[in-house]
Amino acid sequence: MHVDDCVLTGSSSSLITNYKQHLHNHYPLTDLGPIHWLLGIKIVQNHTNCTISLLQTSYADSILDWFSMSHANPAKCPLPTDLKLGKDGPVTPQDMEHMHHTPYREAIGSLMYLAVATHLDIAFVVLTLSQFLDNPGVLHWEAAKKVFRYILVTKTTELVYGSD
Repeated sequence: MHVDDCVLTGSSSSLITNYKQHLHNHYPLTDLGPIHWLLGIKIVQNHTNCTISLLQTSYADSILDWFSMSHANPAKCPLPTDLKLGKDGPVTPQDMEHMHHTPYREAIGSLMYLAVATHLDIAFVVLTLSQFLDNPGVLHWEAAKKVFRYILVTKTTELVYGSD
């Protein structure tokens, strides 16, 4: 349940129908039918294969546009394995000025929603980058941009739940 949106699931369509009727007796409801979107996540049900797929392609496109990364060079991995991120923030006055105008917190927050909902493959990287929210350096910002470049490649990836 989210604010005024409610999703009902169950193993029996008759139980769901009865429950909806019970709720409707107490509260005015509008039944929108099978779910297709929830909180910016596209939901695709495949009854034949007994699967539910979750996609955030639209959200990924919107944050790529917002951070001007839509036309960046794609990356095959979210972060190089040999990259060492230290707690050192910007040192030079130029780096301090540059990072002052960099939307690092917003970028990490946007990536966090992807990582939590459908892109589990970036969860570790986003968690690692979130440790530097107080004082990010240029290296941290470059690492965040690398994650966006990885999202260019994986934005159509589906998280699939099924009976297997």
